[in-house]
Amino acid sequence: MGPGSGVTLRQVEVGFIAELTRRRVFRTLIAYAIAAFAVLQVIEPIMHGLHWPDAVLSYVVVALALGFPVVVALAWAFDINAGRIERTPPNAAGHGLKGVGLALALLGIGVVAAAPVVYFFIVRKEAPAREGTSIAVLPFANLSKDKDSEYFSDGITEDLINDLANIEGLRVVARTSVFALKGKPLGVQDIANQLNVNTLLEGSVRREGSALRVTAQLIDAKDGFHLWSKSYDRELNSIFLVEEEIARSIAEALRRKLVGLKPSTASVEAHDLYLKGLFFANKRNMEALSKASGLFEQAIAVDPHYALAFAGLAHVLALRMEYGNQAAAELLPQAKAAARRALELDPGLAEAHASLGLIAMQELDWPTALNEHRTAVELKPDYALARMWYSVTLVTIGRLPEARTELEMAHRLDPTSSIINANLGNACVAARDYQGAAEQFRKTLEM
Repeated sequence: MGPGSGVTLRQVEVGFIAELTRRRVFRTLIAYAIAAFAVLQVIEPIMHGLHWPDAVLSYVVVALALGFPVVVALAWAFDINAGRIERTPPNAAGHGLKGVGLALALLGIGVVAAAPVVYFFIVRKEAPAREGTSIAVLPFANLSKDKDSEYFSDGITEDLINDLANIEGLRVVARTSVFALKGKPLGVQDIANQLNVNTLLEGSVRREGSALRVTAQLIDAKDGFHLWSKSYDRELNSIFLVEEEIARSIAEALRRKLVGLKPSTASVEAHDLYLKGLFFANKRNMEALSKASGLFEQAIAVDPHYALAFAGLAHVLALRMEYGNQAAAELLPQAKAAARRALELDPGLAEAHASLGLIAMQELDWPTALNEHRTAVELKPDYALARMWYSVTLVTIGRLPEARTELEMAHRLDPTSSIINANLGNACVAARDYQGAAEQFRKTLEM
């Protein structure tokens, strides 16, 4: 207030609050907040039941935020008296802000309060996709009472890695690199720096009988803030829908397009056996590989059209020849038959082509190995292991520069894989870069 006005700033503040109370603005806002909370509680289960996209919830929040200044203005101007809506009479006392001026001030406060919400849910979401977006799916924590369910939480992690590879323009770190960090007490930025990514997906799985709870959080590695998070309480037979919903939510959060996502089986039992098979296959020792073979065969028995199970069987049969020096005459025909059956069921399955390439390497059939591995890489560019096998084939036939390029790409996709790092050293030796080879082998031994 100016000099000589007779009204102090303190008096204006007291009068402002008194006028808000007289016009029942506070009471109206409390009622609006309760109603808004109720709407949000109701809309989420409706969205799940009708399979609406997550964007619906965002727009509901924006609508409620935009309603805030409107409610403030209406509460100031009108009151309900004896069941009738009447204009609130002015306060004769006055405290420096009157009538239209005070209403405009209230409207301004409401707009300022709503602006951040509108920005986050509309402006920010409509911004173009960030260039070079990359993600690492950290191993989901197993919170089940049965600790033998570790294979299930690991399997969901692998499924999500494969699903997210269907997001256009998104680089997804391979399984071996993220599992190499499992259980290590590292911060968000440490993990992001090691894996060279700018977003992380972490979560947990709790499985009790047929009940399933999955939580997931997408984190911006730069500042550690959540870009998206959600919990899913479902029955076990809904696991495929949960994985798909998570993938779609992440695609939306990163403002990218999800393409070509489809479950390989509708059988929860077959899927469960497949996840157990992967769990043992990734251990890479003869006993575990033999268990994996049996589990993949069981999955196939449950669902004879499960292409990924056939591809998994072909993969472990080929590895058993490599790791255990088992008779090729027995295992090669079985491995080939499994890989070819996988391709009959799904001609675009990169894993099956990669398995055929690995089998051809065992037979020293380098043209076939080259073709199959190249096809696998074309079908699934983020398939680090296929790129590594492709590079080994290229080295064998003397195409060293191409081999080095493929291997460096595999290393970028899977930076902590010991076998990829070791092959980088081998590639340096083949190129007579002995100093580079020594440095690379030293790094591999440290890992």
